[in-house]
Amino acid sequence: MNKAQSNFCLLCVTLCWSTEVILLKNIPTEIPSIAITAMTNFIGCVILIAIFFKKIFQPLAKRQLLRVAGLGVLNMAYNLLMLFGLQYLNVSTGIFTLSMTTVVLPVLLLLKRQKIRVHTWVGVGLILTGILLAVNLHADWSQLPGVGIMLVVCLLRAWYIIKLNEAAKEMEPIQLSAFILGVVAVLSFVIWLFIEPRTVFALPYSTEMLSSIFVYSYFICAFATVINIFAQKQASARTASVIYSLEIVFSTIFSATLPAILVDRITLTPTLIIGCVLVAVGALLSEFDVTGLVSSLKRRRCA
Repeated sequence: MNKAQSNFCLLCVTLCWSTEVILLKNIPTEIPSIAITAMTNFIGCVILIAIFFKKIFQPLAKRQLLRVAGLGVLNMAYNLLMLFGLQYLNVSTGIFTLSMTTVVLPVLLLLKRQKIRVHTWVGVGLILTGILLAVNLHADWSQLPGVGIMLVVCLLRAWYIIKLNEAAKEMEPIQLSAFILGVVAVLSFVIWLFIEPRTVFALPYSTEMLSSIFVYSYFICAFATVINIFAQKQASARTASVIYSLEIVFSTIFSATLPAILVDRITLTPTLIIGCVLVAVGALLSEFDVTGLVSSLKRRRCA
């Protein structure tokens, strides 16, 4: 897999993640976040085991097992906090605050003494400007607790992306995916069991709820997780984070155009549109050194 193919795969993953706003809409609000996390990750893990049994159950070194356990804990922590934080936010605010991951990640990489190029900081600055422009907190101060929670989510998610990127370059992607899903499923179920001892027997079932759970398990947990890790064997953590930020664009389009029966509709305002454009342009500048490309073209013309 070359760089272009890995970027395309990451874009497909981002598109899959953008459908979460649709799938979660059909899951009753009375179902706890921990229950959704436990069920979807368990089903996703079972799907991978059923298809790739031999690849998954290969020996792992103790260091690799500890790495997978750590990734599972991080994954569960930021996803649970995200579902909790989104309860305080409207759709557009939730979408944009989650993209703060792209702003946080270069800072963490800098702390790890990795060099960050100037065009990356320019792109990140545009992404941050787009997020701040689109998120209007002055209209509803009750969203502030949600924003605070989402900032913690972004920090955990950024660290998860960095560590997952490192693990993806050393381990079999399908095996890594299945073990992460398994760890998240087990930990979530233990917490769910403590909160509600009846677990699956306490849920209100319906055709829409079950179909959403299974579709979420396949596309978000199984398919997107595997493709994401395959892509990260080639891509850097910074590249992955930048492409993930485009989830804003996809989610906003879905939320503005699909019927209310599928999504919580949002109204496209000028600031929201400008915010999306700035995020998309910032993502492009972060990944591609446009100034360097222009200079290169000028040198070729002069030659």
